[in-house]
Amino acid sequence: MLEDTFVELCYKRDNKKYRILFGVFASIALLIVIFFLNYVPILFGKNIIFITGMISFGLIYLLYRILRNMNWEYEIELSNDVFDVARIIAGRKREELASFSVKDCEYLGPVTSDRYDRDCGYSVFVLNVTPDSNIEIDDKNWYAFVSQQGEKYIIAFTFKDEMYPVFRRYNPRNTAPYTPNLPES
Repeated sequence: MLEDTFVELCYKRDNKKYRILFGVFASIALLIVIFFLNYVPILFGKNIIFITGMISFGLIYLLYRILRNMNWEYEIELSNDVFDVARIIAGRKREELASFSVKDCEYLGPVTSDRYDRDCGYSVFVLNVTPDSNIEIDDKNWYAFVSQQGEKYIIAFTFKDEMYPVFRRYNPRNTAPYTPNLPES
């Protein structure tokens, strides 16, 4: 009798450096724009401070929303043979990125394998759902080369040992061999 399996992986993308850098530059640029937006009409004798003040407030709120929406979390769920990937934006909005069956994968293996570069050439896009902004070529990161409805794409994800038996059960022929790292005695 087969048991149901469920593996969940959730982590936050570390883009704090980019958020701070973008926030500083955007804030300085916004202050300059607001200064000129409010000061130039006064130079020409126009008293439209109410309108320019509302526009200034709108620009500040827009910058706040942009900075807040740069906060991303990724959630990977592996339930039996269904692999779901979602992005959670600002802790509120959930955006489904991909959902496929493990049986639809042409290959499941580490990004250090020889096939990775060749498969990237065949794919339409590469979806990076690792904690890093760039895919690290390391054994802890695996990828799924998916063929779904005539489209081929790659999903790079952080691998957990609990995922391997599920991959082997539903797609044994296309799953790379794996030996778990055992703790040293």
